[in-house]
Amino acid sequence: MIAKSRVKVYRYNPDRDSTYRFDDFDVPLTEGMTVLDALNYIYENYDSSLSYRWNCRAGQCGSCTVMVSGKPAAACRSQMPRDGEVSIAPLLQFPVIKDLVVDLRQGISRLERTRPYVQRGKIPERPERLSQDDIEPMKELRKCLECWGCISACPVVAAAWHEFSGPTIMTKLARLALDRRDIEERVKVAFTDGVYSCTTCKTCVEVCPKSIDIPGKAIEKLRAYAVRTGLGPLEGQMAFLNSIANTGKSVDRTSTPLLETVPERIDVLNPVDRVAFFTGCLMDYRLQDTGRSIINTLRRNAVEVFVPKNQSCCASPAFRTGVTDLAEKQVKSNVEIFESLGVDKVVVGCAGCGMTLRTNFEETMRRARDEGLRFRVYDFTEYLVDELGIERLDRSGLKPVNKTFTYHAPCHLMRGQGVKDQPIKLLEKVPGLRYVQMQEYDRCCGAGGGVRTGKRPLSMMLARRKVELIRDSGAESCVTECPFCSIQIKDAAQQLGVNIEVVNVADLLAESYQ
Repeated sequence: MIAKSRVKVYRYNPDRDSTYRFDDFDVPLTEGMTVLDALNYIYENYDSSLSYRWNCRAGQCGSCTVMVSGKPAAACRSQMPRDGEVSIAPLLQFPVIKDLVVDLRQGISRLERTRPYVQRGKIPERPERLSQDDIEPMKELRKCLECWGCISACPVVAAAWHEFSGPTIMTKLARLALDRRDIEERVKVAFTDGVYSCTTCKTCVEVCPKSIDIPGKAIEKLRAYAVRTGLGPLEGQMAFLNSIANTGKSVDRTSTPLLETVPERIDVLNPVDRVAFFTGCLMDYRLQDTGRSIINTLRRNAVEVFVPKNQSCCASPAFRTGVTDLAEKQVKSNVEIFESLGVDKVVVGCAGCGMTLRTNFEETMRRARDEGLRFRVYDFTEYLVDELGIERLDRSGLKPVNKTFTYHAPCHLMRGQGVKDQPIKLLEKVPGLRYVQMQEYDRCCGAGGGVRTGKRPLSMMLARRKVELIRDSGAESCVTECPFCSIQIKDAAQQLGVNIEVVNVADLLAESYQ
């Protein structure tokens, strides 16, 4: 029997239809069949009125990009599922011309307004030709196909395209800002077009057919240029940055910090491993109980824990907003402290800190000494599930926690570090817990990238949408693993009058261990 897949295709002709519909087609599967192959089969065998775009079939033109089961993807590069069904719809944020064909003029006009080509002029310091060293920072950005998939995926564009021109435009502006031949003031254009509106959630990277790191290679590079020219950072971000510079922490002290209440070394009998714990600012100054939950869970599972008292901010706020001098100073200070402990594993319980250690710390140290970190960074749940081993965890005396929970996946954990299923696997071991997955469980809450501090109204627009998704899941608790996300969701829930408990994975696990 030939395997088949049910394909649901969006249909809409604005000249004739009052609303859209999805038509169902059974498509026989062949080896290596793509979504574009399925569309061609439907066109040739079922309905020749179906409208869609395609050209090169090699993933190089971007013209066949559509929404495949809710995510933008190049149809010619998306494999058909071997079982179940797939839905195919037009790109979001653009008017539909017919079926899967959208009108891209709004995006193209925005791009044309930036004059996306090298502007030359007779300025002595501008070279006529670029060296290989000049070209290297631009290479990844030049891969952009202008498929517009990132525009459809971007949560900020969805909420306020008028505030943020989007990842495609920023990629072009960054490439030109890096081109030493160009005489235009690209950073001013980027600033006006909302370069500080990006939450650096990396959804654009996830859907990009060329996997361009737009937040790292474009957004944060443009922000660093903005800082050098006096345009950035934003006024609301200055309090956190000044605090890091003056105290080593991004937030003010309001109660006894965690680091003042725990020993620098937590010994255990017959340790199975030795790790250091990077607390981060919020867990040290605001969420001390969560920090204790992490330490106690590690201790209960026979892990010896080092908690250096003189650790300080990871400088994620500085990296995200383009204040690189301050950020690199923090990196070198923290690396010296943690490498002096003689451990080869560092556990982090904050998504933003973890991503910063894994990426920015690593890159900074490679530039400084031609060698990256001398320890490996683990997220707390990743360490328990993958390194320590979930089947080896101490489950003796676990008491039931009779709650229905849903999980919010922090952007800087899931897309920033690749930690996706480990938190759920861990909580599934807790008796009594029942998991329901909300729609768009990985949708950005709006807290990251300096947007919460720099553009609070925009940030809360994104957060309110997240709270609506949590509410609609029917869960009584929302579990996450990012202190910043927790605070953001709690604030938005209060604004909307939604009664939902927001807890950290470590706290829920600790509740069962009591």
